[in-house]
Amino acid sequence: MKDATDVCVNAKTLSKGAVRHFYDALGQRAVKTDVLADDGDSFEGEGVALMLGAELRGLYIYKAFASLQAGTTLYYPYGGMLVEDRFTSRHQVLIKSLTRELQTDSKVQIIMSLEQQPAMPLSEIAADEAFWFAQGFSQLDIQIHYQGKIKHDYTQKQLNFSVTDYAGGDKATNAELCHLYREAYKKRTGIPDITPEGINKQLSIPSCSYLIMRHNNELIGQCSLFISDEECYVDSIYVRRSYWGTGAADKLTQSLFDYAEKKGCQTVSGTAASNNQASRALMERFGLVAQYQVKRVLFSL
Repeated sequence: MKDATDVCVNAKTLSKGAVRHFYDALGQRAVKTDVLADDGDSFEGEGVALMLGAELRGLYIYKAFASLQAGTTLYYPYGGMLVEDRFTSRHQVLIKSLTRELQTDSKVQIIMSLEQQPAMPLSEIAADEAFWFAQGFSQLDIQIHYQGKIKHDYTQKQLNFSVTDYAGGDKATNAELCHLYREAYKKRTGIPDITPEGINKQLSIPSCSYLIMRHNNELIGQCSLFISDEECYVDSIYVRRSYWGTGAADKLTQSLFDYAEKKGCQTVSGTAASNNQASRALMERFGLVAQYQVKRVLFSL
């Protein structure tokens, strides 16, 4: 029998069942497999797959986001290769196909998250890093993942800050939130832009909530979070720079803990860049503990 050869195909040629079975074998949940109920239906996501004959060996799905950097599109691919094919020439073929797929006339940045690593780096992660660097990726940052139980014994002064739950839909508030977000992240690479419409769309997700902080009617802080299975994941939290050191960040953090508890959560988790000492100190002050880190790498086209 003739040996099967590697072929890269568009993910839309796959069935939902094939995608589900692949992620089951991969041991990840990069897509919500509960929406892939009908094995016979075609997969509708954007992505590139590597086939060995009729067998799906590797898959990266992706979605485009406008960047805070003008004229740049961000892609966050999710997926990978089956265990025995990681860090091999077969994996390289899939990555090259992915970069070709995303090549455009405008600037493109592809951001990959490497394997979860211990909070303190070990030599075993060298193969993972070396593989991606050999494909032309460079280090973007290191994200530290924190987790801890709901805490109430933090003592804080009574400050003139108000924190409320925001359901979306107000044009003026959405515009303020976009301005605050861009102000907070404008100096960081690989950050997607945000729009008023995007805020409403995000808040239409049942698990998503926003808390907003005001001082004398000025919007000075925001926290977005997702609640699922008694876990509160903090997607973002920031306070206007002019209010740093005033206790505003502590007030906003305690408010999100209180909100999470009311929603039945047992724990709170979130991430902070390894060089963001202020965010890391805030999490640790509220009892969150570093669990692991993820190194992110960047490829520019």
